Amino acid sequence: MVSEQSEIIVIGAGMVGAAAALSLARSGFQVTLIEAGEIPQWSAERYSLRVSAISASSEQLLDDIGVWQEIVKCRVSPYERMHVWDAGGSGQLDFDAAESGLPGLGYIVENDLINATLIEHIEKQSNISMITGSRLDAMAWQENIVQIRLDNGEEIGGGLLIAADGGRSKVRELCGINSDVHDYQQTGIVARVQTSLPHQHTAWQRFLATGPLAFLPLADGSCSIVWSVDQGLAAELLDIDEAAFCRRLEQAFEHRLGNVELLSQRAGFPLMMANAESYSTERVVLLGDAAHRVHPLAGQGVNLGFQDVSELCPLLLEAVAKGRQLADPMYLRKYARRRRAEASLMLAGMDGIKRIFASQQGLVCQSRNIAFDLINQLTVVKEFFVNRALGS
Repeated sequence: MVSEQSEIIVIGAGMVGAAAALSLARSGFQVTLIEAGEIPQWSAERYSLRVSAISASSEQLLDDIGVWQEIVKCRVSPYERMHVWDAGGSGQLDFDAAESGLPGLGYIVENDLINATLIEHIEKQSNISMITGSRLDAMAWQENIVQIRLDNGEEIGGGLLIAADGGRSKVRELCGINSDVHDYQQTGIVARVQTSLPHQHTAWQRFLATGPLAFLPLADGSCSIVWSVDQGLAAELLDIDEAAFCRRLEQAFEHRLGNVELLSQRAGFPLMMANAESYSTERVVLLGDAAHRVHPLAGQGVNLGFQDVSELCPLLLEAVAKGRQLADPMYLRKYARRRRAEASLMLAGMDGIKRIFASQQGLVCQSRNIAFDLINQLTVVKEFFVNRALGS
């Protein structure tokens, strides 16, 4: 027996799931949002370890649902330039917002700040019911609803279920949707550091044989690092003392920003690429990491997820406006086709870049350096890459 009814059920209250729930509720839908874990907390007294490079399209979505200005008032770091160079040669790329007539390339924002702000607004929204600390246990399809059971025994029925429950999506598993997963056997090490030279509101990235090392500018002048390394090296770097870690970090970064001081703990997360075979099935759609996971070298993971939200919500409104069911198969398939095509292109591009820079073959190294220098001289090509990063 269904104890609760909702138009839309969203599983997962991370950044993408919370943005979807709030966007749909602001559009007039009755939403139930379910989160298995704890709601993230954000404090102005300390920086969160995980950050995202928020693109113009993601900024627009967050502004449309009424949270961006509040995030900006708390703490964001706009960046105006991006400098990328190859450890295996002399090739480098410089992207400058001014060259493209833009005010900036994006913002570095703490994930917890985005998530906490979304949840704060969700809690004020009368047509969102939020359940925390409960996991999805089972799903069943009836004539006009998809029915779920939580591990606390509660049952909920909805016209549409949105899976935003991460890379190990329980919804995707219960729906029998396979995902093509490639484990890079690498770890992304994150930490916050202070450099002796200013970051210049620039996102810095050096491509090493094992993967990219990024220094991302933060509002107080410090940097958030994301260092992609093989698992064995990651274990060593997470275990050595702070001074030794900083010396290794300075060396890997060619001392571009001078001496480095560690300001936080270090943490690691596994790196992999994944793409679900389909982003929709009967009365179910996948968003964010439940649908796709991308290597963090371009900081596009959450932006892809926010683009999912931007694509889905107008399609659902269009379906209802035309008198169709909320989970009309034609509209769900339209969402799935569009988003899978876009995500597949991004995943293939990021994986290709990762593999090219991992190669130590002389001809490959020479070719990529020539390509870097050529792109750096062609304004039109550089603007293309900037527009892709901005989500344009």
